[in-house]
Amino acid sequence: MKLPAFITLFCCSSLLFAQTDTLSLPKDSAEAEDYSAYENLVPMEVAASPWASTKIFDLSPQKLISIGYDVQGPYDIGMRVMPGVLRKQSDTTGTFSSGGSQGTRLAFNIPVISKNRLTWTIAGNYLANNYRGQAIASTAVVRNTDVLTGALSRGLKSAGLATTVFVPFDAKRFVLVQAQGDVNGSFGLSELGDYASLVKVSGAVIYGKRPHDRLQWGLGISRTYRVGEANYVPVLFYNYTYPNRKWGIEALFPARAAVRRTFNSRNLLLFGYELEGQSYAIKSPLLMSEYGIHHAELRRGEARIRFTYEKSLSGFIWMSLQAGYRVNTAFNLDNGDFFRGPLGKQPYLMENKAGNAPYLMLSINLVSP
Repeated sequence: MKLPAFITLFCCSSLLFAQTDTLSLPKDSAEAEDYSAYENLVPMEVAASPWASTKIFDLSPQKLISIGYDVQGPYDIGMRVMPGVLRKQSDTTGTFSSGGSQGTRLAFNIPVISKNRLTWTIAGNYLANNYRGQAIASTAVVRNTDVLTGALSRGLKSAGLATTVFVPFDAKRFVLVQAQGDVNGSFGLSELGDYASLVKVSGAVIYGKRPHDRLQWGLGISRTYRVGEANYVPVLFYNYTYPNRKWGIEALFPARAAVRRTFNSRNLLLFGYELEGQSYAIKSPLLMSEYGIHHAELRRGEARIRFTYEKSLSGFIWMSLQAGYRVNTAFNLDNGDFFRGPLGKQPYLMENKAGNAPYLMLSINLVSP
């Protein structure tokens, strides 16, 4: 859930020479001046706008188009079929030994309307997580756990569209509304239409304030699948840049939070975490024929603790390199998509535990000016 960015207006200045200026810099010093120091300047009429802006000073760049690749190290997935649910033989446990997982990540975030009174963006994403590995033959992996191991062998995919609307009430107050629909499952792109009826809807509403050019914050509520299954959680939106303009905080708690260190206008480093996850539809002939279940849902959730280094390669083309540790928070197989809630006691079809692993993700991005 990232905020859209306005197109930055660059200032131009001219020099007037009425007479010889004895205080002028030597020619060599003037040529060596770093004009990137002026990148955060805005025209006076913009700075004095009666409407709250979507951004503050020194935020990490807003990505318009992103192409990335994610690689995770080896880990095991322990599987346990719940008695009386999928159990028809003695095969209650099993292990899927993963040599690691990897996948492509594609995303876009395009402004449709960008005005003082309204900013509207349309975004989309595609994420793939392909698993390298096999079931360990020495454990009791027979028919029941084949439902999950078969899905992992095909890979987990997610494709979605989102829209975000930012409406300022005055120079300091605003509301942010976001809605998203995702299709998730173990499918190939040619089968995407077969899963379209299982779309997962999420979103958020935030009321916030922007007291000055270095701070914006807000409170709201979100419906999310980041922990694997549907949940309704309060959210804290908080972006802050310290007076020295070298340090800052970027957070949409509890989904993500990071401390930012800005080295210059083209290099920055973030350290923090992000929760990722979805509920993936698992269709299996075995489920339908033997248990009468049309589809199951894999509740996959994880926390990524990471460093992120972002650098401008050329103009508005930036590189983003993430390195960190993925911590599994959920990997259970459920009977369909429904809201369990914090007090729900419905049994899972399978209770599984995926191991933790280091990961690396590299992306090339076209960012907003």
